[in-house]
Amino acid sequence: TVSSPNPAFRGVRVPLASSFVLSSKRGKEAWVEPEIGEDGRSYRFRVRVGAPPLWAKKGTKLSRGANFRCLLSGAPMRGDYIKAEGQAKRMGSRLLAIVVAGKRSRVYLDPSEAHEALPRTASPTWRPTTDLPDDPRNIWCIPYGLRTFADLFTPRQLVALTTFSDLVTEARDRIRRDAAAAGLRDDGVPLRNGGAGATAYAEAVSVYLGMTVSRLANRQSTLCFWDKAGQKVQQVFARQALPMVWDPCEGNPFSASSGNFLGQANYLCRVVERLGGVHGSAILHDARHSGERRDRILSSDPPYYDNIGYADLSDFFYVWLRRSLRPVYPDIFVTLGTPKAEELVATPYRHGGRDEAREFFLTGMRQAIRQLAKTSHAHFPVTIYYAYRQSEGTQGSGTTSTGWETFLDAVSRAGFTITGTWPMRTEFTAALKRNISALASSVVLVCRTRAREAIEWTRREFATAVRAELPPALRLLQSGSIAPVDLQQAAIGPGMAVYTRYERLDVRAPLESLGRWAPSRPAMSTGWSAVEEGAVPTRLVEGRPLRMTLPGRSPARRQCAGWEPGAPAMWRAEARRADTMPLSPLRSR
Repeated sequence: TVSSPNPAFRGVRVPLASSFVLSSKRGKEAWVEPEIGEDGRSYRFRVRVGAPPLWAKKGTKLSRGANFRCLLSGAPMRGDYIKAEGQAKRMGSRLLAIVVAGKRSRVYLDPSEAHEALPRTASPTWRPTTDLPDDPRNIWCIPYGLRTFADLFTPRQLVALTTFSDLVTEARDRIRRDAAAAGLRDDGVPLRNGGAGATAYAEAVSVYLGMTVSRLANRQSTLCFWDKAGQKVQQVFARQALPMVWDPCEGNPFSASSGNFLGQANYLCRVVERLGGVHGSAILHDARHSGERRDRILSSDPPYYDNIGYADLSDFFYVWLRRSLRPVYPDIFVTLGTPKAEELVATPYRHGGRDEAREFFLTGMRQAIRQLAKTSHAHFPVTIYYAYRQSEGTQGSGTTSTGWETFLDAVSRAGFTITGTWPMRTEFTAALKRNISALASSVVLVCRTRAREAIEWTRREFATAVRAELPPALRLLQSGSIAPVDLQQAAIGPGMAVYTRYERLDVRAPLESLGRWAPSRPAMSTGWSAVEEGAVPTRLVEGRPLRMTLPGRSPARRQCAGWEPGAPAMWRAEARRADTMPLSPLRSR
């Protein structure tokens, strides 16, 4: 809630409700009706059963973003006003309804003053006061006054989470004593040093308990929202972001419903049960400098350009894991937040701009993949997972993606040739992702070190190979029941397989001289155009200007449909001989 901007209702706090609907399930609809008091300056909420009216579905929202109307006066409340109220710590809350578990369905009750006042009496003994990362791409609640991780929880939620966190330490001590009493030798060697006695056993169990607390934070936050269709508490990370939630819900951690503690523990219990006797180990190091060990069988899932800021978002869990598990892994949890400077993601706000972020990502990805090529086993391929959907406008050049472009350029420059592309269903698309255009598959690139004799080929040879190999490759992908949203991504692979077969595309234009846009966009645009237009390109043209420098010549710019009039005649002749095959973005004409 915020104060009404209408001077006639000064001091009256009005709701910012994106919807008044509680349940949209067919036959079990329920919604909230605001009742205005006789004085015209007060209101209360009443639960109604049945199909909600249209205005109830919209709440007090006027349009997308932070645009609402005053419930009492109808005056519009724009985003700037709401942000100013949040920054001044004048944003409050009102209880809309209470949800209880019935025999076979949810029961919705009117809010009461007692239930509304009780959470405000909670007084947490600890708060995660770490500042939220200033990442405008993924963290959207900062402009509304939520600046620290403590701001993402109510006082009652903080009391619950800190209590559970403290109990992890108590449980660890109790487990160690019980294990020793049961006959397990207590050698005092901790888990981080490879211990196998009572101390290490107790620490191992406490690791899972600490992870349970961090999972609970995902269901006990002011960024959790009510799923009207499923009638349950939805997690903070319904998407990889920290959004601003206008009508959050608070689950009961001791209930048998969504958002409870035991439910989060059961997730981890099922994982442990399925692991069986499998043994493994994890080593933390920089992939760009992974040592000199050779003949390794490698599989990697690298960062996706600027798609997700994992380090920034992971602090949401880190602050709770650190509180619970710092005694177990003091080296890991030595810092207040996760390390971020070396994260291989193109974040403009961290590197001073978009171009600087792109260069940081491309340089680091080249180093990492070159290290993969250097240390991989000669008889086994390297597999690299990639599921990235970002794309840029066509602008006459076909659909292109900076994320794919920089990543695949790094693969090629590291000396890899792509010998296969496997779309694999790796993403969970049920629940909230069922009705959105979300990727269900990852593209697995099968890479081998390029043969030394594969030095160069002409543009005509490249065009011939694309025309011959792309149609059957696309038909094979389509026969695998790949969703349309995934097919466009998977189609990049066959084009890149052709493109990376040789080190250089043309005798006079090696990869290093093709300019900023050339290295990977030909194969990407070829694959995308074939999918979008349902055919393999028969004539390929360039759409984005390419600056190319050849030995002994000054830079020349080649435009959309051909060479500039002032370009040397030998270059224009070469373009005609190559059937106008470009050195940059491709699309079918």
